Order: sequence, then C-alpha cells, then structure tokens
Amino acid sequence: MIKFQNQLACAVLGMSLVCGCGGGSAPTGGARASRDAEAGAAADKSADMAAAEPQLEAVPEQSEPGDADFPRGSVAFAALVAAAQSNDADAWGKSEAKLQELGVHATAALAAHLEDENPVARELAAMFLAQIGPEASSAASGLLKLLSDDSTFARVNAAAALSTFEGYAEKVGPVLTQLLSDEDENVRLTAATSLRNLGPEASKAVMGLSKALRDPNPQIRAAAAATLGEIGPDAIASLPALRQLRSDSEEAVVTAATRAIRRIDESSRDNTALATPASATE
Repeated sequence: MIKFQNQLACAVLGMSLVCGCGGGSAPTGGARASRDAEAGAAADKSADMAAAEPQLEAVPEQSEPGDADFPRGSVAFAALVAAAQSNDADAWGKSEAKLQELGVHATAALAAHLEDENPVARELAAMFLAQIGPEASSAASGLLKLLSDDSTFARVNAAAALSTFEGYAEKVGPVLTQLLSDEDENVRLTAATSLRNLGPEASKAVMGLSKALRDPNPQIRAAAAATLGEIGPDAIASLPALRQLRSDSEEAVVTAATRAIRRIDESSRDNTALATPASATE
C-alpha cells in the first residue's frame, strides 16, 4: 500500500501534511504548529496546500546524539522554533531548508524535542518527522506520547507521522477521526489526508469522512472524497453524499468525488463478482 505523506498542520495528500508554523513555506507532512505563530510571517510567505511536497532524501542511516548530523539538526531546529515564535519568515525559510537538507539524518535531533516543554517545539518536531515519513520510524515511541498531547497541532502532526509507519493504524485511526471535526481547517485537512494511509483501519472513519464532505473548505471536501475512494467498497455508505458533490461549485471537489464514486462502485462490483458462485453465472 502506498503511504501518503500528508498535508501537515503543520498536512500529506498523495504525500501531503499541513503546516504554517510562523509563516515560511508550508511543509507538506503535518498541522499548523500554532495559531499565534501562523500570523505575521504567513503574510510574507503563504503556505500553498497545492505546492509540491519537498523531496527529502531517504537514506538507511539515521543520526544519533553522537553523530555529526545531530548537532547540525539541533541547531537548525532551535533556529526554526525561534523563527516561528518571532514570525521571522526569512529565518524560518533558512532553518527549514537546513532541516530538509538533512532529511532523515535530522530524525534523532527532532525526536529529542518531542517531549520539549515548549508546545511549539513539540508541534514542529512532529511536523518535520511527518515530512520525513516512514524513514523516521525510530521516533515512534515519542510520537505515540504526543497522541494525547494538550496541543491539537502536536496530536495531528504526530498522528500524521505515525500513519506512515507500519503497525500503528489502530492507535492512530481514532485520533485522526476525532480531528476531522476540529475547529482548525489545517488540522481537519491533515486528518482527512492522513487517514488514507491506514488501510482497512480507515473504514472505521467513513462516517466522519462523509461528514467532512460538507466541510466549508473545498480542499477538505476534496481530500475527504479522495480518502473515501481509497477506502473502496467499505465506503459504500458515503455514495449518496459523494454524488451530491458532483454539483459542487469547485472543480477539484467535483473531480475528487467523481473519482471516488467510480472507485467505490468498481470495487464493490469486483467484490460482488468474486463472491458470486460460478453456477449462478452459467
């Protein structure tokens, strides 16, 4: 199964996570790190949800506290947090670029801040780990603790990251489903896109995703439709709501709904054919 690195909130559709920590460019892969940090610098450099996801180099080795990459990651991350809290778009961009250059080698440095007393640090650490994706699985234990964090952004970014790891669907599914109704649209978008990473477990979110088809944000309606299409026949209950979206005012929503309907219908027919006794078709 393809893992989608989400639109981060900081979210990843077809690999898109939602972001907006203090402005700067929006990393694909988590939820906005903080509502306060979102203002100011965001006006200088807006986060375009449709932008391509940063291409982070996937390598097998991961940095450890004693490695040369660990202090580099720690310095870059400290500068990123400072930029987010001061709404310094230029500093954010430079720090973000350094972390993206490190890619998976920043994993240990980021994981070290998952229990930081500063909520912005926890949010951003989870967001960038979500960008890295499956190669950041060594940070799973710290990310699991964030699923009950007081910060909504920390929870959704941690869940987005964990959704790309093998074996965490049951723990992540309920968290993402609940966040589909969060007041922040970036959190909702991150949740809607991340759910498609969960395989069969995502079918438990069909009701929540069906409600998301009525979200006032067209990106969320489109994301929910796409995820329902990925779920396939188990999302058959969402077909009435999906059909209503064929007259949506947004072309992207209409396209996503149409594709989802086709995928669910085709998958349902395939399953029916497989279940039909051969004698019944002779």
